[in-house]
Amino acid sequence: MKIYLADLAYINPTITRQPVPFNVACVASYALKHLPEIEIEIFKHPDLLLDAVEKSPPDVLALSHYAWNSNLNHGIMKRCKELYPDIVVIMGGCNFNDWDHEWIEWFFRKRPFLDIHIAQEGEGGFLKIIQLLHENGCDLKQTKVEDWSSNIFGYDREAGKLIHNPGNPMANIDPATLPSPYLTGLLDPFLASENLSPIIETNRGCPYACSFCVWGGMGAKLRKYDLQTIIDEVYYIAQKATNPTKVLYIADSNFGILKRDRQIAEAIMDCRSRYGFPQRLSLYSPKNPTAHSIETCELISPLTSMSMSLQSANEQVLENIRRSNIKHDRYDDLRIEAEKRGIQTDCELIYGLPGESYESFLRGMVGITRSGQFVQLYEHTILLGAESANREYREKFGIKSAFRYAYDIEGTYKNISSIEFEEVVIETNAMPQKDYFRLRQLHFLVATLSARLFQEFRHALKYNGLEIATLAGKIMEDEASWPQRWRKIMLQLQQACRDELLTTDVDELRTEFSEKDLAEVRKKARALIPSSMCTLFARESNMRELRDYLVGSFPRFFPAIPEDDLEDWTAALDFSMDRACCYDELKQTRVVTYAYDLDAWLGSEGQPLRDYALPEPVAYSIELRDGVWEAFEKAKAAGSDLENTVYLLKMKYFPSSHDRIYYYLRPSKDGAAVNKDDEIESKRETRLPLYSSWNAGGEAKPESAET
Repeated sequence: MKIYLADLAYINPTITRQPVPFNVACVASYALKHLPEIEIEIFKHPDLLLDAVEKSPPDVLALSHYAWNSNLNHGIMKRCKELYPDIVVIMGGCNFNDWDHEWIEWFFRKRPFLDIHIAQEGEGGFLKIIQLLHENGCDLKQTKVEDWSSNIFGYDREAGKLIHNPGNPMANIDPATLPSPYLTGLLDPFLASENLSPIIETNRGCPYACSFCVWGGMGAKLRKYDLQTIIDEVYYIAQKATNPTKVLYIADSNFGILKRDRQIAEAIMDCRSRYGFPQRLSLYSPKNPTAHSIETCELISPLTSMSMSLQSANEQVLENIRRSNIKHDRYDDLRIEAEKRGIQTDCELIYGLPGESYESFLRGMVGITRSGQFVQLYEHTILLGAESANREYREKFGIKSAFRYAYDIEGTYKNISSIEFEEVVIETNAMPQKDYFRLRQLHFLVATLSARLFQEFRHALKYNGLEIATLAGKIMEDEASWPQRWRKIMLQLQQACRDELLTTDVDELRTEFSEKDLAEVRKKARALIPSSMCTLFARESNMRELRDYLVGSFPRFFPAIPEDDLEDWTAALDFSMDRACCYDELKQTRVVTYAYDLDAWLGSEGQPLRDYALPEPVAYSIELRDGVWEAFEKAKAAGSDLENTVYLLKMKYFPSSHDRIYYYLRPSKDGAAVNKDDEIESKRETRLPLYSSWNAGGEAKPESAET
């Protein structure tokens, strides 16, 4: 029996952070362990899969199924079935509401070329159906449904009914018994690809059951891989990976939660020292940090930040989403301890959760940023397989959603054009739709003021016990006084947020597209928060106007602040603005003069800027970071106007840049280059959705997270 197993992705030469197909390789390893006589070939690139099918068709085509490849799978399976109707097509993954039989029937009707979908953990269900096909000449109709495990779903198209055997439950496997797809060589061809990044998994399951997340569906009890196997994999990968980003993904829901994770961290850092890999880690830190998890994070702190995710500071919201956070005092103590150890921390907040209003979200963000915490904001997106996708749950909290194109998840392969959608919450009982659009504007404002560029300004606010969230709230309330250019950017963002919403009816979503369709989508589909930031920074006049508006508004917004402190705010804001990269006036170097010891002041706690005045001003040569000028020249050749050019620079020509394209580097007063900015921001890049067998879930942060 010949099987093609594929974890398809939209791959092009500019994308270098797609994970290797570790998920389907785990499924293949388990199947080959029990059925060594079968033949399995693994694929990631759609073109290579289609070439193989046309040249030598398989008996079974099996595809991982996620939100980011659902329509691509549809196009591929349609082509394969049209060429070879007898191929058995199987999909498996977390993008599936396995509790809702009415929905499952709709799902199969929308995919007339699909034969089987496997839910929950993939290895056991896949092995079961392959064993049954192997025994019955690869004739699915000859298999007995009573032999199917409960996570296997089919559909009788003639009778129009679901085929399922709930009475034969499939137990989760013990990962410690799973042959390593790395050490057996299954993933060697993918480690050799510069487009793909390695990913490991050290345990499965999640002790939390957040309603917006799929990870909890794998079980609350953590199931551990063999420790020595994991360590061997790390050393194996470090010597074979060729991806230029040198990033390693860890597909755990809470890396650092187990005491043994310290040993894995030690192996990772030893490999970095010996082989120069990895240079970055992408992972999810424990939801509720502990002393030993902080120790583990300290070891890997040169490679990643520690996410101290709260999702909300509202107790009722936390109850609604089945989330239990540690107490605020304990949270602050752990954050302070982490930062004493040199661990950069950040806090993820999601707007649009059930029970969260505009006002409560802003209050929560004020409390978190006032403690000195960096925040990353995300929209509440609906993940199939999560509790929030349940009809009853939606009705209970008044959740209304809409679909939009998923940014940059599209492509054409062998004349099969495809693009994916994502579903975002736009209204709840607590959040009217108008407030969703206000929250989108607030997101942009907070993302802008959180940029590394405004480090000096934020430090000046801190002296008065204030932070950017309070200021952002004041600016949002001051719409009547917004200056012309700022108003235009904010209103354009609001309109773009409305325009990107395609429909609220899932039945209106297409599964097939033409290259012409994709060309139209490429003109319109954007990551809107970065797009607005690029528009702001494109022109010096925008930044000057914003500076003047803020300085003029300080006395109105904060009448109780003494005049001396307001003058410090203005000076600190000017320091920040001096470093702004405005692309209509871009230079490789600039000279600025400061009459303050900025390094000493930034290292102080709770001291006014005026206390650090110097007897003589100091001149600094601030510099554009390496690669930006050359990347900007390339973007100019492709851009339609300056704003579009800066956007292309950010998203295509200087990718994974976070906010590093927006500011010049300032050396310390002794002349040494300040590289800490780069280190911190590279650690805080948006975490990608992680892959973990066919039931991988997690708090998925696609590009729509827009941070």
